[in-house]
Amino acid sequence: MCEVAEKIYKEGVTVGHTEGLAEGEMRAKKDTAFTLADRGMSTSDIAEIIKVSAGVVEEWLSQKPDPAK
Repeated sequence: MCEVAEKIYKEGVTVGHTEGLAEGEMRAKKDTAFTLADRGMSTSDIAEIIKVSAGVVEEWLSQKPDPAK
């Protein structure tokens, strides 16, 4: 039974690690999208550069907090 529990634990760690990496990668892409938009780049150009759809970039930019508030 210990071998089974250990295998399940290791699989959980691997899955968690993979999900964390993917989440971090998307966060970096989102931050890059904000920076490029601040520099006047179009949504379609941003999407092409960071390799996500223009719809995703538009969604991110619509949620960007207003620094003046």
